[in-house]
Amino acid sequence: MEPNYRIVRSKKRKKTISLHVNEDGTVVVYAPGRTPIAEIDRFCREKKTWLWKKIRETRERHRETRTRKFAEGETFFFLGEPHPLKINATAAGSESLVLLSGQFVLTDDKISKGRDVFVEWYKTRAQEYIQRRVDHFSQILGLCPRGIRISNARCRWGSCSQDDRLYFSWRLIMATPSIIDYVVVHELAHMKEKNHSRCFWKLVAKNVPDYMRQRIWLRDYGQALDI
Repeated sequence: MEPNYRIVRSKKRKKTISLHVNEDGTVVVYAPGRTPIAEIDRFCREKKTWLWKKIRETRERHRETRTRKFAEGETFFFLGEPHPLKINATAAGSESLVLLSGQFVLTDDKISKGRDVFVEWYKTRAQEYIQRRVDHFSQILGLCPRGIRISNARCRWGSCSQDDRLYFSWRLIMATPSIIDYVVVHELAHMKEKNHSRCFWKLVAKNVPDYMRQRIWLRDYGQALDI
């Protein structure tokens, strides 16, 4: 059985066809404006095994996300490492959420607002950590971005504006440092190359030699980076 999909055509696309699986498991095919339906169908058939695997994984993650109760023992990721959640009457200092001795500690009066508390915690750490990595690679590349901002983007890990401002999803802070470095270098490289040309990927590879591994991981498993 072939997965059902919705086609989105774009005049800006020149040759490439790409697939995206939404959180509910629906599939969107992005294609150049004049691509024949037969060619799109053939492309999807060739990707059928990968598509069904992705759909199953995405639907399962979506179910898990919806049923999070922020209860003791649930696992949350930070910099690629899993940390169990502990509920306490009081957390360290006056904070509602802390990461202490390898576990997240959430005050019991914030359980009902658990996701909001976690998101704010992740945003703060993302701003701090990603800023340091941007500073590090900016020096290596001899670049000076006009600033960075942490966004709520769900599917776009990073972006570079025309005026060289960098944006990164807060969800990225749940990934491993190597994944974060790849996204940081990717967006910095766009300051020199506003495209995905051979020169662009050569610049990325020079600073993240195994970038393809990170890129594939984000494609296949990136939607797991959510709460």
